[in-house]
Amino acid sequence: MKLTNFHIVISSLAAIAGVAIAGYQALGPKAPPQPVNVVVALDQQKADAGLPDSIIEKTDPVPALATESINLAQDASFAAALKDDTADRYSFSSLFDGQDDTFLAITQDDQELNILVTFKDGTAHSVTALEYTPPAGVDPTLMAASVDVMILPEGQLEASGRPVISFSLPQSSESRTFAIPGRAEGKGLWIRVAGNPAADKSFVGDFRILSEIVAP
Repeated sequence: MKLTNFHIVISSLAAIAGVAIAGYQALGPKAPPQPVNVVVALDQQKADAGLPDSIIEKTDPVPALATESINLAQDASFAAALKDDTADRYSFSSLFDGQDDTFLAITQDDQELNILVTFKDGTAHSVTALEYTPPAGVDPTLMAASVDVMILPEGQLEASGRPVISFSLPQSSESRTFAIPGRAEGKGLWIRVAGNPAADKSFVGDFRILSEIVAP
C-alpha cells in the first residue's frame, strides 16, 4: 500500500512539473524570430508606375557605354547601282532626307530599286544599323516589301561576292531599326529595295544609315 502511494506522489509531481514547463513556454520570454528575406523582382515598367520602394529590389546599375549614332546618309551621294536610267526617273535622295512624307513609288515595271550610296569624301565608316521609317499615310498593302544591303569597302560594286543582308520591311506605320552584324566598314553601300509584286506601285519611306561611335 505504501508503494502505491509513493507511485501516486511521483506521478503527481511529474504532472505538476509538466504544467509548469508548458506555462513557462506559453508566458515566458520568447526568442526573436529569424528574419525571412523576400525578394520581389519588378520590371522597370512597374517601378515607373510608382510602386513603393519597399517592395522593389535595389541593385547597383551596370554603367552603360556612352554611344553616339551618326547618320552616314546625311552628306552621302546617291546613284544607280546598275547600268540603268532609274536615277533619271527616281529621286534617290528623297529616301534619305529624314522626312517620312517624302517617298518614292516603285512602278510595277521596275519592281525594285538598286541604289549606290557613297559616303562623304569617300571616307570609310563602320556601318552598324539601318533605320527605316515607312511612308506616312500609305496603305500598308502598297508598301515596299524588303531591302537588301551590301557594305562596300571601296564604295564600288566589285566582282568578288560580298555578304548581302536582307530585311523584311514593316507593313505598317511603325519604324524599324535593323542591326548590321560585324561592324563592317566601307566607303559606301548598295541598297536594293524590292516592291510588292502584287501592287501597281510600291511606296518606299525613309532610310537612315547609322554608325555607332563608342566614347572612350
